[in-house]
Amino acid sequence: MKRLLKKLNKSGSNNSISSSIVIYYPERVSLGNFIYIGPNAEINGLGGVEIMNGVIIGPNLVLHSANHSFKDSKYIPYDETFDFRKVTIGENVWIGGNVIITPGSNIGEGCIVGAGCVVSGTIPPLSIVVGNPCRVIKSRDSEHYYRLKKENKIYLKEKLERKLQPQINLNYNE
Repeated sequence: MKRLLKKLNKSGSNNSISSSIVIYYPERVSLGNFIYIGPNAEINGLGGVEIMNGVIIGPNLVLHSANHSFKDSKYIPYDETFDFRKVTIGENVWIGGNVIITPGSNIGEGCIVGAGCVVSGTIPPLSIVVGNPCRVIKSRDSEHYYRLKKENKIYLKEKLERKLQPQINLNYNE
């Protein structure tokens, strides 16, 4: 894992990356700080990938930043050329499990991407999206979000520095 992370274009600090992650073309992938990437992620960085600070990604992510060219191709169904389309994941995005991110996607700051989503295109900042294809169902409270950001209350940062523990209530009668 350490060898893979050293091959990245940029790798920030205090990241927690599962050992089962696969990154193709790691030299075209940039990671910010305080990032968590869960088990079994597959990232194809051919077209460029930027994951900014504070991002949390659940298990089984599939992310593509390039696709085979088919328009004016020399062969069918496609030829040996590629369409490179950078993927950007903004600060403090939370991505659920089993999400697919397609080439050229841009997920705005503070978004929440529901489990099983297929992301394509641009998602506005602070959006909460679900479905296939994903659609915005609501937005986060911007005043609350930006207050916490100004106070530097980033979960993975706080977890590391203050040794936060999950608070789990197992009393099912409530």
